[in-house]
Amino acid sequence: MISTLELQNFRGFEGIRFEKLGLANLIIGGNNVGKTSVLEALVVASGSSEQLSELPQTFRPEPSMTNHSQSLDYWTLLAKNPSSEIWVSTNDTVTTTATINNGTPNITRTNTRLSVRNYNSHLSGHLVLRQAIGTVKDVGPLSIIGPGQADPVHVSKLYAQVGPLDPDNELRIEELLRKSIDPRVRRLRYAKSPDSSVELIHVDLNEGRMLPFNLMGQAFVRTIHTYCEIFGTRPKILLIDEIENGLYYEGLEDYWRGLLEVLEDQQVQLFATTHSRECMEAAHRAAKARTEYPLRFLRLDRRVDDPAKIVATTFAGEEMQTAIDSNLEMR
Repeated sequence: MISTLELQNFRGFEGIRFEKLGLANLIIGGNNVGKTSVLEALVVASGSSEQLSELPQTFRPEPSMTNHSQSLDYWTLLAKNPSSEIWVSTNDTVTTTATINNGTPNITRTNTRLSVRNYNSHLSGHLVLRQAIGTVKDVGPLSIIGPGQADPVHVSKLYAQVGPLDPDNELRIEELLRKSIDPRVRRLRYAKSPDSSVELIHVDLNEGRMLPFNLMGQAFVRTIHTYCEIFGTRPKILLIDEIENGLYYEGLEDYWRGLLEVLEDQQVQLFATTHSRECMEAAHRAAKARTEYPLRFLRLDRRVDDPAKIVATTFAGEEMQTAIDSNLEMR
């Protein structure tokens, strides 16, 4: 598990450090302070070669109907100061380093170090980037859930992996959905409906015909996606951008209770971003119900005397309770 995270010269950060990280880590702060950039740094440090290749569009979807390559811009702008080295350190030992001037990076990774070297932008574009990233040695399983709604076929294929790994987890997903999203859920099935060419998760609501799960609403789709990633992929780290998306505020505490239980049981470390005070408070209440408080809040703020610089703070339950009791701004 990652206990410390330090970034230098990464995107908007001159230098930040988070300490005493928990099983679940909720990244908070104002607009444009770099919450999503923290998730991107974790992908750079621990993601697979495929996840690195897709990173420019993972959290920042590329505009359609354009010939412009967002990927080249993304890697070129990765460094806050283009003349200085980038590095990301986890647990003060596993370090990612990067040197980027113009163009796409050549990336290689050893057990403890990943380096990014310069490639001329006119040389093969995406092809060079993908070939270079293909040499990266994966650190360990990492799952990513972006801010948008997932592809229903992708989620369904993940669900199809859950049963063979542990049939009881299919029943757990059904129960978690009943408790946090929709009490009508009776069972889930992976099947092809007569009028469909693909296999999808179908939901039995005890109302006759089973429904494709993607017709159930964003909260249902996002929640089942989260649990399918955990039980189907079995990652060491799960990243979720804008975790509250689609979830009604009154159901957030039930959602967090179920999620924290599963993270602890499966030993998956969560890093998630949120803008929602209701989400923060619900996560705090759910964490207080655990035997040990598993949640940390990772706050990013711009310095009052120098807004170009961002500072990081890590705090847990006591500080969050004080903020709630005093009605202090947390977002």
